Amino acid sequence: MPRALLVVLLVAACHPRLSAGYDTSAYVRGPLASLQSIPRVAAFSGIEGTTPAAEGRTVNAGLSFGDRVFQLGIGMRANNIAKSTLDVTNGPQYVSAAASLDFRYTWVRIKNFSTNVVLAPTRTLLVDSANASYTWGSGVRYGAGVVFALSAFGIYADAYQEKIVFGEGPAYGNSTRTGLSVGLAFQP
Repeated sequence: MPRALLVVLLVAACHPRLSAGYDTSAYVRGPLASLQSIPRVAAFSGIEGTTPAAEGRTVNAGLSFGDRVFQLGIGMRANNIAKSTLDVTNGPQYVSAAASLDFRYTWVRIKNFSTNVVLAPTRTLLVDSANASYTWGSGVRYGAGVVFALSAFGIYADAYQEKIVFGEGPAYGNSTRTGLSVGLAFQP
């Protein structure tokens, strides 16, 4: 089995795709949503009613392999990153990051314009920055996107929804993250 996987990766490695972008809009519902705005100072002092942590953006990067029709890759996201994220008092108590195994299929291509769909199992790491504890959530991310490409460079926009389940910890239960990512992609 490992040899077959190695052969598939070597064949697919002929056309790597690199992408980087950020979410122009992102909405979180469920237990995870209520954790995003808790400031770190509230965790240390126990004082309720403090100023909520600043809302940030999700930044993402991806590396995938395949041709211009089907790609298999890894996506990484740092969620809700703001200028105050590393601030000791005003930063958020809970920070999260996610990784996914992306299956992307391009189903319409007209000249420089193409559309695609993506399906990706995900893992989300939620860290409590007040006491360094962490919990893992599992989920699935799906969506559709468009790409405008000139030669090997492209501008993309992906609309997505991610369903996340935490089996324990402060985000216990089902949460949903919905958003629109835009960015640049390079595929020779």
